Amino acid sequence: MKNKQWVWTGILGGAVLGLLAATPALADSEGLHVIQGGPSYFNIGLGAFNAAGVTPGPGYTNATLPEINLEYQTGAKLFGVGAVYGLMANTNGGFMGYTGFYTDVAWDHWVLTPVLAMGGYHQGRGKYLDGTFQFRLELSLDYQFANQSRFGLKIAHISNAYIKNSDPGEDEIMLNYSMPLSFGEHS
Repeated sequence: MKNKQWVWTGILGGAVLGLLAATPALADSEGLHVIQGGPSYFNIGLGAFNAAGVTPGPGYTNATLPEINLEYQTGAKLFGVGAVYGLMANTNGGFMGYTGFYTDVAWDHWVLTPVLAMGGYHQGRGKYLDGTFQFRLELSLDYQFANQSRFGLKIAHISNAYIKNSDPGEDEIMLNYSMPLSFGEHS
């Protein structure tokens, strides 16, 4: 199971690094491009915590649970990279607060958003992840409407990246709605 987690971590990490490296080349194109600015977004995701299911730690269950994900993405970006702040909670009292970086890659009305974040995880009666400090990787694919709101699918992975003895990891899948927040004029 550890190899599967490293594959997903590598794919998402490679996508983020590739997008960051390609930012100047994509910024001027009219098709595929990195969004350089715009409004801040408040995202609401509803879905399944521990969707893929991984072997639980000793004495813990490994249920797939309903979850909610709330996230704020700043509109201000440096070279197409903005800050993200979020909170994830499941129905067994598990939650994670996190902060990190994101970028938006657009093609026509579709927006691909990779996120790399870190934060604190509290397991409650849910999934054992061997530690409080965790990393969070996300990838969402959303359709952007004319009013700049977005709706799509988000996958996420929480992991301690083997900084502890074990790394059970956790995967999520959810429907995601993003609403633009207007705090004045934006470019």
